[in-house]
Amino acid sequence: MKGLNQQWCMALALVAGWGLFAGCEPPNDDDPRLGDGGEGGTTEPPNGGNGGEGGTTPVCTGLCVNGPPSGFTGPFLYQITAPESLLPCPDVAPEIGFEGFADLQVEPHTCPTCSCGPAGCVLPEAMFASAAKCAGAEGAVSTVFDAPPGWEGTCTQENAIDAGLTCESSPCVQSVTVAAPTVESCKPAENGAAMLPKPSWKVAARECRIAPLDGDGCAPWGEVCAPAPPKGFDLCLYREGDDPAFECPEDYSRRVVVFAGVKDGRECSPCACGEPEGAACGALVKAYSDGACGVQIGATTVGLNQPGCFDVLSGSAVGSKDAFLTVEKPGSCAHSGGEPTGELAPSAPVTLCCQTEDLPR
Repeated sequence: MKGLNQQWCMALALVAGWGLFAGCEPPNDDDPRLGDGGEGGTTEPPNGGNGGEGGTTPVCTGLCVNGPPSGFTGPFLYQITAPESLLPCPDVAPEIGFEGFADLQVEPHTCPTCSCGPAGCVLPEAMFASAAKCAGAEGAVSTVFDAPPGWEGTCTQENAIDAGLTCESSPCVQSVTVAAPTVESCKPAENGAAMLPKPSWKVAARECRIAPLDGDGCAPWGEVCAPAPPKGFDLCLYREGDDPAFECPEDYSRRVVVFAGVKDGRECSPCACGEPEGAACGALVKAYSDGACGVQIGATTVGLNQPGCFDVLSGSAVGSKDAFLTVEKPGSCAHSGGEPTGELAPSAPVTLCCQTEDLPR
């Protein structure tokens, strides 16, 4: 009967709890009939079974913060301060990651000064023999007798014409026409070198890398567990570009735009020279029947805008020529250029949205 009474009491206890019914004794924990409930398990009559190992609740040892909204990544651990005030990365994030800068400082650049060398008188190169005397040479058949390019006046057989050559039943050589000398433009010169000052930044943003974050120990609706920022550091979201359409979320309200580099477009306008002014040039050009400037058959003096012509014995050979300058006043040119152009500008912007409104600098 005692055994039945205990079973009846146990049944009542499952419904109403121990101690509510007189005469019922609480069960003995050592009673083998209750079985082994196991650690963290539940007891099920008659033998309880093994409930397995009890679970542990994750705990965030840092801060539970909201994760990034669409378009941003993070949060990451950042220090934003003057470059000379940057601290080493803390033990919780010892490795340096992205570094950006803001508030670019650069002095104006300077350029070389420009000048112009003197103009130069250039001997005529264009010449031709005509099948008419000088008076009618303009409309008559002509035969090229040009000097070589860059001619400096030395004796040359370039484009020699043989004796007796006929043009439309008339001797091809009855006169020789020589073009006017020209003035060579002044050559520009740069004096000194361009000075491009090295830029600097007033603000630096340095990431100290932290391990990928998860939500263990935080609310299940988007929070992540981040390390508590040491003094002088902050948790920031990251987004490439500087699009004003993307606003910082409320809990990362401090917006900081930094740049990953610079684009150097600084240049100097090229030095140049204007047209020569005050130049005067003259030359004496001679022609010879042989190929060694030995037997002269004619000569003419030419000047700026003043070509020359001389008649020769009809049908003569024109085998060579030489020349020299008789007047050489090159004149001068006004210079231009050497002005600073372009600029040094920040490039590759990055938008940071940080939790703290104003970090100490």
